[in-house]
Amino acid sequence: MSPLHEASPVVFGMMGATHLDTYLQLISDGHRRRIIHQLRDETTGKATVEDLVDQLHGGKSALLTAERTDRDQLSIQLIHNHLPKLDEHGIIQYDQENKVVRYQPNKQIETVLDALPTEVVQTSPDS
Repeated sequence: MSPLHEASPVVFGMMGATHLDTYLQLISDGHRRRIIHQLRDETTGKATVEDLVDQLHGGKSALLTAERTDRDQLSIQLIHNHLPKLDEHGIIQYDQENKVVRYQPNKQIETVLDALPTEVVQTSPDS
């Protein structure tokens, strides 16, 4: 039996269809899954936007123009799309002024993420 089936009856049933749909929509994007994964793995549960971009971009130094452009686009996506969306749903606290992101532990979304295969959670959408 897969982990998803093992967790489904108890936890998924308790969160209700609306919450489950919201969480599934939030984690349907690979960048958002990786953001949550990175923040969960951080000892302090927080990171700067720059740190998240580094992690999501594969830790590349972005010396080449093409890599720099990709990195800049990723940064824009995080700042204007992914981080505000996660913040809006209480998964993170996003301090736009200081560009710091703090994970807000959420048992329900963690259950959904933990039910997914590791490679789905940690893989870049571009892979």
